[in-house]
Amino acid sequence: MDGVHFVLGSPNAYIQEPGIIRKAGEWIAKYGKSVFIVTGTNSWNSCGNQLTESLDEAGIHYGIHTYRGECSYEEVSRLKNLTPPETELICGVGGGKVMDTAKALANELNKPFIAIPTLAATCAAVANLSIMYTEEGVYINFPVFVRGTLLCLVDTEVIAKAPVRFLAAGIADTLAKWIEAPMSASGKKQNLATFGGLQMAKLCYDTLIEYSGHAVKDAERGIPSEALQRVIDANILFSGMVGGLGEDNCRSAAAHAIHNGLTVIPETHKAYHGEKVAYGILVQLVLEDRPQEEIKELCDFYRLIGLPLKLKQLGINRELSQEEMNEISRISLLPESTMGNMNFPITSEMIIRAIRTVEGL
Repeated sequence: MDGVHFVLGSPNAYIQEPGIIRKAGEWIAKYGKSVFIVTGTNSWNSCGNQLTESLDEAGIHYGIHTYRGECSYEEVSRLKNLTPPETELICGVGGGKVMDTAKALANELNKPFIAIPTLAATCAAVANLSIMYTEEGVYINFPVFVRGTLLCLVDTEVIAKAPVRFLAAGIADTLAKWIEAPMSASGKKQNLATFGGLQMAKLCYDTLIEYSGHAVKDAERGIPSEALQRVIDANILFSGMVGGLGEDNCRSAAAHAIHNGLTVIPETHKAYHGEKVAYGILVQLVLEDRPQEEIKELCDFYRLIGLPLKLKQLGINRELSQEEMNEISRISLLPESTMGNMNFPITSEMIIRAIRTVEGL
């Protein structure tokens, strides 16, 4: 897909409001009365009772299904076999992998997708794609869908009570938009939609640099403050609009490719998506030979909000072998990955050298 003229800029409806979970049934009922819910254990514990009360009040029939921890083709197939034929809507309640699993299921069944994110860790609630992994958590690819999110309900009270580490991971994943999208757009035919995607990426970056420090402190106290609300909107809505507007011209580049490569190291499976992306951003900046002062400023920002700067902070408390480094670079360079969006050729040797440079910062 060229993507230049294909635009899914935003969800059909996006509502961000403290306590919106208590009105979820009222909103969902506007679109259907039978819902298949995909969720995770922790996600459901954070808001499930409030959500089911709201659904019951609205007279909505629903089934609750806990996913098994990975957004895999096998998991989507399992859930598909459990979906009743009378289901009208597929709803994801949780974080990024829950969203991507439910979204892939919705597109497999050709049914509308409703997102109720319990974290602001990715833009998965609104992005028109799913990042797919093996059952063991190794990256495979990201299918792009030609239909977007029908309804996204963002309860800032729920997100404010989530562990702050998820919020920081989402900040990194969103910062990456302004690092990667201009690289992805470079040298390609561009129109106003591409320019819009790039402007969204810059707006996200500027918002996060200004408000993240306060937002993280407020989230530590469980307060859905103005600063936190701005960061949540940047992480979920506006981050998703980067690719939604620019599509293939505003996709990921080296930062997410490095994330993909890191998934082959089992220890990194306990690190969040955005944390691996944070590390990938540093690798991309080194690959681009960005000024040391620019990299230092970003490292200072990482320290401010608690993002990883080293492999050991991603759970790798040992020296990686040459074979492991080669495998990281191999996955990063796969055609299904996003390294090809860099505007100059990248080799395995360059990736390994850049990782070692980051380790030495």
